[in-house]
Amino acid sequence: MMAGVFLWSFVVTAEPGAAVSPQGAAVVEEKLEAVRKAPSDPRARLELGLAYAEAEEHEFAMSELIEAIRLDPENKENLAARANFALGNVLLALDRPVLAATAYREALKLGWKEPGVYLALGNVLTGLGKFEEASTQYREALRLSPGTVEAHAGLGLALEGAGRLDEAAAHYELYLRAVPPGEDHGVEAVKQRLAKLRDRQKM
Repeated sequence: MMAGVFLWSFVVTAEPGAAVSPQGAAVVEEKLEAVRKAPSDPRARLELGLAYAEAEEHEFAMSELIEAIRLDPENKENLAARANFALGNVLLALDRPVLAATAYREALKLGWKEPGVYLALGNVLTGLGKFEEASTQYREALRLSPGTVEAHAGLGLALEGAGRLDEAAAHYELYLRAVPPGEDHGVEAVKQRLAKLRDRQKM
């Protein structure tokens, strides 16, 4: 079976070469030139897709990443797997969480079993209300990399959604203890959720 390319065959693709935003334009042009020289090279397509994604040209990014997957049916050097992960990020930016989850699952199926993939899938599943499945993904991220502190916050949220309040509170506390000083992104939100959770536990 070709590296999950059937999953994306229905997505409307865009031709490369359209104007991009000023941000990252030079990088996009460099990667675009590489694709012109080697249009059947999946790595060149992947790198162009990543450049388009960085420039927030999501439709063009999606087109290139799908092409990278199509051109790499054997997933050599995890190119198709990485393209699926990047495609998941693009689909999420386009507010297509169900398709994003499919792309993340495909990346894992193809062997790209990095903590960030499990974390991203957990976040999407939590947003979709699939709390138990999300919890499994967060735990795997933590198993692979105990220092992935964001997974504690995500796991807390998923466990709270599943009604497992004591476990949720424990992971919120683990997150607050583990987050590096100065990296306060999300800290206040977690503190507020923990405080509300403690109030609910007292009721």
